[in-house]
Amino acid sequence: MVSTSALAPTRGAQCVSSGLGHHFVSPKKSRDKKKSQTHVELPGAQAKHRQLLARMQQLMKPEHKQTKVHAVDAVETISDTSQTDALAEIPDPDFEIPSEPSSDILAQESHIKRRILPDKATDSLYSSWKTLIPFLVEPHLKYSARTLATALEITPEVISACATCLCPQKRTTIACLFFDRFTSIDVLSCRCSMLPQVLLHHGLFPTAPSQPRMAVSVELLSFYRALFERSCDAINALASALKTHYSRRGFIMADARVSNS
Repeated sequence: MVSTSALAPTRGAQCVSSGLGHHFVSPKKSRDKKKSQTHVELPGAQAKHRQLLARMQQLMKPEHKQTKVHAVDAVETISDTSQTDALAEIPDPDFEIPSEPSSDILAQESHIKRRILPDKATDSLYSSWKTLIPFLVEPHLKYSARTLATALEITPEVISACATCLCPQKRTTIACLFFDRFTSIDVLSCRCSMLPQVLLHHGLFPTAPSQPRMAVSVELLSFYRALFERSCDAINALASALKTHYSRRGFIMADARVSNS
């Protein structure tokens, strides 16, 4: 019976090598010579290659340029191959050689002018805002001073800013967007207080310089400004978030063709 001490490997019986040791590599797998030595030629590949070379030579020589290169002409120019090889190498009918754009298309593209400056409508809108803004500075400062460090009041359904209450007034219905809701408010404008001034007096900023149909809360715009200072311009994200927030609170926007039940 052999003792366990004789079977235990000893340090002296282990195989060692001096220096950096032996370099062992993975054994090569045996391959099938028929599979590894068989060359597969795609039908029509050489013809396509020759067509591209002919096309490149024509591009390099503008005086001999042609509009189209037919596959039949490329096959007929092969003189060192037999007729069977040429028929076997006919290109795929789905393969199309990119043709040069015609002179009519190039002339049409050259006549297209891209606008790099504001158009007439943009200039008109800018001039309207530039004329209106000075009249909105004082109402905005008064509203900011009146609502500083105080809770916001609920805007009534009918608003006015006439000082005498004797001027003939014009009633305009405006869709107003707040933090938690949107609602329609009747705005009474007169000679002493224009429609944008009445809106800003009650904390609403018009979305158009003339004949606005919608206004946004000044506090909501202030929140967006603070958000813009800390992140990128996300006006589309804010609009989508407001729509989702309004819908979850039961305020669903609908046009004249859809009525809210």
